Amino acid sequence: MKVCAVAQIVLAVCLMAPSVFAQDSAVNGNAVQKRIADVIDIAPWGFAGADGQPAGVYTHVFRRLSERSGCILEPRLTPITRAVMEVSRGSASATIMLDRADLNENAVLLGEVAELRIEVWLPPGSTLRSLNDLAGKTVGVLRGPNYHEGFNRDARILKRPVTNPRQQLEMLIKGRLDAAIGVRENFLITVAQMRIQPSAFAPPIKLGQRSVNLWVAPNLRDTPCAEQWRQALKDMRRDGEIKKLFSGAVTVDQ
Repeated sequence: MKVCAVAQIVLAVCLMAPSVFAQDSAVNGNAVQKRIADVIDIAPWGFAGADGQPAGVYTHVFRRLSERSGCILEPRLTPITRAVMEVSRGSASATIMLDRADLNENAVLLGEVAELRIEVWLPPGSTLRSLNDLAGKTVGVLRGPNYHEGFNRDARILKRPVTNPRQQLEMLIKGRLDAAIGVRENFLITVAQMRIQPSAFAPPIKLGQRSVNLWVAPNLRDTPCAEQWRQALKDMRRDGEIKKLFSGAVTVDQ
C-alpha cells in the first residue's frame, strides 16, 4: 500500500514537472530577452568600431543599462530620423537623443541622461557674435532636435536642413551657410575626422546646454524593464558613471 502511495506521488510530481520547468524557462527567457536600442550614427555617440560593431558613448550607456538592470538592450546604429520612427512605433525599444518634440509626443521619456553644450559654429572671418546677429542668415540645422528655444522661435533666421555635422562644416567652408548650430562634441569630432583645426573657424556662439534623454517605445510603458532601466539610469547618474562615460566623448577611439 505504501509503495503504491509513493508511486502515485512520484507520478504526480513528474506530471507537474514539465509545467514547472516551462514556467522557469519562460522566466529565464524573459530575463535574457534582447530588445533593440537604436543608437544614432553620429560620432562620438554612435559609430562602427574597428570590429564593425556599434561603438560610441550611447552604445556604452546602453550596455551598462543592460548590465545594471538585467533587461538586455542590443545597440544598433541607426539614422536619427529612422530611430525616431522605430521607437515611436515600437519596432525598436529605446533610443538616446537630444530633447525633441516628436519623441516627447510619441514615446515614453524615462529620464535625462546628460547635458550637452550647444554652439553655433561660424566660417573663418565671421563677425557674428550673438543669436540676434543670425537674423537674416542661413543656418544649417539637423532636423528635429530642440537646440535652443530662442533659435527655434526666431522666424528671422533662415534654417536650412542638413544631414549631419560633416555636411554642416563642409557647407560653412564653401560659403553655402552663414552658420551651423549643433552639439559642440559633434563638431569637434567632425573637424578631427576632416583633419581641420577648430581654430580654422571663427569663435562659436555659445547657447548653453540641452538635455540628452532616454526614451522607450510606448508598448513598454510601465513595464518592469522600463522601470529597471529608469532606476539603472538614476544610479548611473548618482554614482558618476554617466559623467565618466561622457567626459571621454571627444577622445573615443574611432
